[in-house]
Amino acid sequence: IKSSCPVGTLLNLKIKKSGAEPVALEDHEYPEWLWTVLDPKAQEEKLKADPAKYQKKLMRQRNRKNIKHNNFMAQM
Repeated sequence: IKSSCPVGTLLNLKIKKSGAEPVALEDHEYPEWLWTVLDPKAQEEKLKADPAKYQKKLMRQRNRKNIKHNNFMAQM
């Protein structure tokens, strides 16, 4: 995966008043895990490696779905 910003581009991510504006770096200067953060397949594989976290995520998804369903039915 390649970065979408050319090297040296100002990123407009300045959080503190003092300090320099962050700029885009070379792709090899970023950690490897950064390139998989937005990849759903990679994240799912990582979760499946830890069954407890994977089950917890599935449970949260089911709970959200049930809550939305119950809220919808309560309005009828």
